Amino acid sequence: MLYNNSIEDVKASFIRNSTLQKNGYSYLQNQDYHIKEEMVVDNGTMPVFVTDIISRKDFLERLLNIENTSIYRAIENEISLTEKKQDKTIYLQKTYEDIQTLLKRVLKIKNDDVRLIEDKLIGIVNNLKDRYSSVIKYHDVYKYLIKESDITFFKNKDLKYSFYEDLYELAYTLYLIDDTEIEEIDFITAFSSPNPQILENKIRFSENNYVVAYFLESLKPFFNGFTHTAIEKSGVFLNKQNKPIKSTDIYASLSRGKNKIENEKSKIDTHIIELKNKYLK
Repeated sequence: MLYNNSIEDVKASFIRNSTLQKNGYSYLQNQDYHIKEEMVVDNGTMPVFVTDIISRKDFLERLLNIENTSIYRAIENEISLTEKKQDKTIYLQKTYEDIQTLLKRVLKIKNDDVRLIEDKLIGIVNNLKDRYSSVIKYHDVYKYLIKESDITFFKNKDLKYSFYEDLYELAYTLYLIDDTEIEEIDFITAFSSPNPQILENKIRFSENNYVVAYFLESLKPFFNGFTHTAIEKSGVFLNKQNKPIKSTDIYASLSRGKNKIENEKSKIDTHIIELKNKYLK
């Protein structure tokens, strides 16, 4: 789906979908849904059946759930049949690399349903990490598992890793930062670290204080603790002159620059609205 841009083709396969047929579902044309009945209890006198119905509306998500379960079982089975720990590590490493490639591809697709695919891929990584952390303690794909439950300095909301990638793109696209100077991983770490004060690579903004203050202020909805004081205490953000940004700098810039950066504000607002629609429910 990700490489052939065929999400819509898959959705169009609702009636004769091979995966549902293989898993015992039958399509009822009059009701326009798939149905499957399974016996869950048979005590010899009164068997108990469970009926599962998949409507057209929830088809894609349910299909992805079925495929995800199948994929996870296949991975688990392969690992259980592999005796040597080194071979398990090699297999799991390759699996993580494949998933990471797919997650990177997700960002290149403009389709509302692609978020479902992202969620399912992250779900596989989460399950594998929980179960096989003794085989691989860390892999770069774990960075996609940033969650609200993680301890972050700015009390990040439950945002996908792709949010931070999009935010980085926004920042260099609007020339707020220089992407030849600041690498993506450093930018993301600054926003998601539990201790940004100790980070060696700081985020130096390229624009004047008015624009930077407005940009930082616009990010508040994505965090529970992105206050002016927290920004100062983090020590991770630098102004154009390479000096740490203080809370008083932000207050002063926001009050003095209200009518000075209308064009820049409009550009920032447009991108922030897109991020809100994409990541905030």
